This record gives sequence, C-alpha cells and structure tokens, in this order.
Amino acid sequence: MIVGREIAKTNFTTFFSAHAPLFRPSRVSATVGSMDGAIHVDSDRSLRRTGPIELRDSGPTGRKLGTPDDCYEDSPWELHRGELVERLMAHDTHSIAMGILTALFRNHLRDGYTVMDDIDCVLDDAYSESRRAPDVVIVHQLRNTKNEAYSGIPVLAVEVRATQSKRHLDEKVTLYLEHDWPEVWLVHTERQEVEVVRSGVASVVYRKGTRVPLLPELDKYGLSSMPVTAFFDDVEASKYIDQWVRQSGYADGRTQERARAVLDVLAARGLAVPSSARARITSCTRLETLQQWFTLALSARTVDEFVDGMS
Repeated sequence: MIVGREIAKTNFTTFFSAHAPLFRPSRVSATVGSMDGAIHVDSDRSLRRTGPIELRDSGPTGRKLGTPDDCYEDSPWELHRGELVERLMAHDTHSIAMGILTALFRNHLRDGYTVMDDIDCVLDDAYSESRRAPDVVIVHQLRNTKNEAYSGIPVLAVEVRATQSKRHLDEKVTLYLEHDWPEVWLVHTERQEVEVVRSGVASVVYRKGTRVPLLPELDKYGLSSMPVTAFFDDVEASKYIDQWVRQSGYADGRTQERARAVLDVLAARGLAVPSSARARITSCTRLETLQQWFTLALSARTVDEFVDGMS
C-alpha cells in the first residue's frame, strides 16, 4: 500500500505502507465544511465509522464513513476524506494502458526512481484521512520505513479513465495536487487522449497525431516524447520500449556485459565452448537471448548440452 504524504505541505515525502495509518483522529464530525473540507459534528454523538458497512453513518456526499483500517490488502474500498469509495474493476483497455505505461516507465526511468501500480497512498490532511490508489505512480528515493511502510518523493500519478467516472477522477486529481504532487496524467482510453494536469495552470490535452512530452526523469535512454497512439497500442508502444533501447545503441554496453558474463560462467565451470558458439555469444544483440544463455550456462552439465540449448 502506498501511504500518502506527510501533513506538512513543505515536506515533499510520500509514505507507502501496507497496514497502520499514520494519523488516526479519535473522532470525526458530521457534515462537511464548505471552506475546509472537514466533517463537522452537529451533536455530541460520535459518528459510526466502523462495524458493518450498511450500519455506518453516511458522509456529506452520501457515501458511508470509513477508516484507514477498511483499506487493507485487496480491499474493495478506498478512503476519500473519511468516506468509503468503491474500487472499480479494471476494463480490458484500462489494463492495456496500465501495462504500457508501467513498461515504459520501468525501461526509461533514471536510477533512483521507482514505478509502482495500483498501490494505496496515504493522503491525510489536518481535517480528514484519505487512502487513494493511482493506477501508476513514479516515486523518487523510495525507501523502507517501519511497520512495512515505504517513503519517497512523488513525481507523477497516472489515472486511466476507462470505467472511472469524471467525479471519481476529479476528486482524486484534486487530492494529489493539494498534497503538492507535481504532475498528474489522465489517460482517456475511449477518446485515446492524454491529459496532463499541473497545479496552477490549465491542463493540456494531447490527441492522436501529437506527441506527449515525457518527464526529464524518463530520459535514461534519450526518449523525450512519445506519440499518443503508443499509449493505447502495445505494438506501437514496443517501438519506444525495448526496440527504442536496442535501436538507439544504449543497449550495446549491457549486451556486451551480459555476453562476457555467459563466457565467464562457462569458463569457471570448466566448459570450453567451441569458437562458433563463442562467436554467437559475443555477436548477440538481444538481451533476452543472452539472459537465457546465461541461465543455461549455469545449469548445463556439458558443453554439448549448452550448445544444443542455444538453438
């Protein structure tokens, strides 16, 4: 679970946790204030936030009240300002877009950055508690803390709109920006558009035929932008993921290193490979193939078994 950022707006740290909430008010109130977004009580009775969902009190938007304890692993609930929000099942197009984005980020992120998908973020403030799960999130300096929690600096949140309602997305985006997350992408699967949202400026919508500028943190292999169509088509996307790395020459050093590792393992095990096999290993430019040969070099009992396994 991702646990959202610290209360202090000046601290740009996001917390990631699987269990205990960072803040747990002893009681909450009854109606939402128009200015501060808090729930205010009109009587001395504490609101019913626990127990069977159907017996709990409702919040200002009509949704049942909840606590961070409702957002356990594989829970059907998220928590938004003290109210329970049902998690929606991923649509096929939703899953495809999430997969493309996750692969893109993992391939192109600089060292020190981590991509995570569908993980709860703790986004508490002085008035209420929230646990929201971006479809994909990029985090800088991710590190472990106590109680199975993680902390890091949020860089980008991505929400894929396939089955999510506009209201559902709007309230999540607003919460991210209120907690000083610098950028949010809304990936609209039906219209095949990418909307980039930042605090204090108008959002920018990128449509078919245009290219989406990527964050500087995604320039590990020199990719600065990607066409909108690649966000929704895995064949098109592959041109900017594995193929981009290979064709741009950035993989040369990695393939050479892996080829040397294959030969080193074989030599250490006393397996003298023939010159033809050695030539195939040193000239191979596919990391996936070299990784397979590396595994084979570790397990093959004889040179012949290794050579036969290469084909």
